[in-house]
Amino acid sequence: MKKTFVHYLVFSVLMTLFTAAFIYAGSPVDKQEYVTVTVASGDTLWGLAKQYEQEHGLSPDEFIRWVVEVNHLRSSRLTAGEQIVIPVLKSKRGGSLAANQ
Repeated sequence: MKKTFVHYLVFSVLMTLFTAAFIYAGSPVDKQEYVTVTVASGDTLWGLAKQYEQEHGLSPDEFIRWVVEVNHLRSSRLTAGEQIVIPVLKSKRGGSLAANQ
């Protein structure tokens, strides 16, 4: 009886975590809440990750994966003049848009 209860409890916890992960993963990022950067010649995602690291709190690899996924980039290479959303909330920058220069 006790063993069955433990299995039920473990199953319930795992299902709750799975459901929460599914809901979270299915929620698209609202790009309007994040800073948009205009890419300058020579910019890299690694460099942007380092430039904004105090504001996003992610590792450079996490930053790059987030930017590639949210912006639907084919690779991590950037093109001068393109605009990308980065994982920095506008509220952390006083609501202003940042343009990389």
